[in-house]
Amino acid sequence: MFSFKKIFGERIIKTGISTFITALICMWLNLSPIFAVITAIVTIEPTAKASLKKAYVRFPASVIGAFIAVMSLYFFGETALTYALAATLTIWITYRLKLYDGVLVAAITAVAMIPSIQDEYAYHFLTRLATTTIGLTTSTVINYLILPPEYIDRIKGLATTSKKDIQQLFHKRVEELTDGKLQSAKSDKKYKEIQKTMAEAEQLLQYQHDEYSYHRSNEEGMRHLNDIRKELQFIKIYLTYVGNLIYIPRNLKMKFSPKEQEVMEKVLPLIKEDMSGMDIEHPVLEELHECILELDEDEIFKAHVLNEIIILFRTLINHDRTTEVTNKKEASV
Repeated sequence: MFSFKKIFGERIIKTGISTFITALICMWLNLSPIFAVITAIVTIEPTAKASLKKAYVRFPASVIGAFIAVMSLYFFGETALTYALAATLTIWITYRLKLYDGVLVAAITAVAMIPSIQDEYAYHFLTRLATTTIGLTTSTVINYLILPPEYIDRIKGLATTSKKDIQQLFHKRVEELTDGKLQSAKSDKKYKEIQKTMAEAEQLLQYQHDEYSYHRSNEEGMRHLNDIRKELQFIKIYLTYVGNLIYIPRNLKMKFSPKEQEVMEKVLPLIKEDMSGMDIEHPVLEELHECILELDEDEIFKAHVLNEIIILFRTLINHDRTTEVTNKKEASV
């Protein structure tokens, strides 16, 4: 089925609607739409909450930018110095006043106003404020009412992908340790990639939470979001445990015995399995535990590594029996 939403994306569609309505209102009021349209374009945010919050900052910032543009033009005329002064002073003042989210709008307003002002400075100042207000208001209303952001599927997709990637990394790392490879640049790189994916998922989760907080009727959505939040928290813990197997001290000397290697090789195919049906007291885990008991006192770190593998398995078994958010398992190969 044809869908503009799938082709262009929600934010692009809302930007197009916002600029159209903004220009329509300005032209109906016989005002130049350029400043309002620019404002509408740069003020569409990922959530309604962000739009409303930043609108309170962007309006006074725009006032500052318009005022500085008028005063710079009044004293220096339209020169290169005027543009530089308007931009520099606007950015400096808005930063000093901590109007960070309004810096871009204010600077654009200040610079764009200069060539359009001929005389009647007060009139141009007020009309620019009016058009900027129209742009801000329209973009905020559109962002709130039209195509409210829905990040749930994307967050679940990122969570599922991350969990699968950690599963693969876990398998790869146990394989590397079995072969005596304590340091691994590839595993380190993959670990950091998964961290970035998780950071994106958490950012989208916050966006969705903010959106739902402005649409209080969506209680079911909030409950589902809470389940997803718990799943992301688990995946972060999962990644941390695998990270403990990756980041081994460089000066450490550790070699697994033939028996330990044999047991760890038995572990590898288990990582590919659906752990929701696995026994928490799996025989292979018991064999790993026996290996730990046989270690000498000076092999503390080896015991730590083997114990991390046992903890990982038992944590995954308990988790996968209850989760419904990320239930896709990697097929055995």
